[in-house]
Amino acid sequence: MERTFKVNFTISSYQIYPNRKLTLTSLLGFLQEAAGLHAIRLNRGLKDLEKDNLTWVLSRMFLKVDKWPELGETVIIETWPKGFDRLFAIRDFFINSIQGDVLGRASSYWLLIDRDTKRPKPMQNITDDLLNPDLSAINHKLQKITPPEKADYHSQKKVEYSDIDLNGHVNNIRYSEWIINTIPAEILQTRKIKFFEINYLSEVKLGESVQIELGDHLDKENLISGRILHKDNEACRIRLKFKSVRL
Repeated sequence: MERTFKVNFTISSYQIYPNRKLTLTSLLGFLQEAAGLHAIRLNRGLKDLEKDNLTWVLSRMFLKVDKWPELGETVIIETWPKGFDRLFAIRDFFINSIQGDVLGRASSYWLLIDRDTKRPKPMQNITDDLLNPDLSAINHKLQKITPPEKADYHSQKKVEYSDIDLNGHVNNIRYSEWIINTIPAEILQTRKIKFFEINYLSEVKLGESVQIELGDHLDKENLISGRILHKDNEACRIRLKFKSVRL
């Protein structure tokens, strides 16, 4: 069995920003799709898990991009299950150009969840022959993100039907979309995202309202951190590191 799985994605006009670069949400979608397709190949896809009333839930993601691909380009997502950290299953990714250059890399932590109780379960039937522990895209462990001390940018969002995934809660990619739309346009127009990190903390459901709060650390660290709140809970925490670009 191949130790990694590869799938190609060609960037379409609806997947770019005005500067012709691939959007963050589209790239995260590529990673999620590649992970899902590989899980199916390994007989660990959602339909396989449903037999035991289980599902995969993404808990943490770290994405580092050295060069953002553009409209019309094809990227190759290479992914593999790397191992475990307590109850987390770790899956890494390379984002490659069609010429073989590494454009970016990512690591993700997943939980196996009981669909009724919403509680994590120990990993089942994932044997060593399915893992590739000797290959790492990201070498550090994914840690808990510290929330910002103050909020410089705010927005609100009511969850709509198109925000919901097959698990009945907000799709994880929607959070990144809400975050990007809360950042002032002048920041996004003069900077490229260098890395994006997110912790998913609690689910948000249809009809609920959320508050997005972001802290601006651009002067000192070229960084924005934040969180999304709903009811009395945090839905997620995020960090974005930027790199200034020439106009």
